[in-house]
Amino acid sequence: MATAISIIQKPNQQSSQASWVDEGNPAMAALLGLAVDETQAQGAYVYSFDPLAATANLVSWAGLPVSDEPLAVGVPEDAAKAHFERSAPLILHEKAWSDARFAALPEFDRHRFEGVASIPLLESGAVIGLLNVCRSHRAGLQGSALSFLLSLSVPLSALVAAEAAKADLRREVDNLNRRLADRKLLERAKGLLQTRFRWTEEQAYLHLRNISRRRRTPMREIAQEVIGRLPAMERPV
Repeated sequence: MATAISIIQKPNQQSSQASWVDEGNPAMAALLGLAVDETQAQGAYVYSFDPLAATANLVSWAGLPVSDEPLAVGVPEDAAKAHFERSAPLILHEKAWSDARFAALPEFDRHRFEGVASIPLLESGAVIGLLNVCRSHRAGLQGSALSFLLSLSVPLSALVAAEAAKADLRREVDNLNRRLADRKLLERAKGLLQTRFRWTEEQAYLHLRNISRRRRTPMREIAQEVIGRLPAMERPV
């Protein structure tokens, strides 16, 4: 079983840093730039977790880019579980690219980073994301550098949580828009049936519902069919 890691971002071609593809997040890009500069790292990568969908999104990075195009890779279940459930930092000084917990992540697959400081991002005690600060060479991480990264985890967690909330809101708005569009289609189809066959609104609705149930087809599609066919029809479908 694999957990999908969806790369939803493209690097900014004018800079070594990347911002959100959909709306941009300069605050996160600035924090990741600080993480790279202060720890002398070659890349910093932030993931946002969606435990219900068992997915993680690489939402922003600074330093060495991951991909010029969106992509998805599979991460072994055990490795994904280690990140979804881990609430403590994990520091590797060498061969991080070959560690089973990181090998399938796109930044390690592309750049074969030797070292990583992997910091869970928490919100109300729950793991909502991950910060990977990566180095190309073998070297220890000083305590002051680790303390700095831990201090960044608080604002990064807030930014990830805010973006997740915005994404949830966008999905809810999209769902409401779809429902409104479906309702408009249904109302139009009912109106056409009422006019053509002199039915009541209830009769027209029951006709559409019965067809939907008989065909095991959403009422939206039945309504579209009625709207498309009714002008040439002499009797109901």
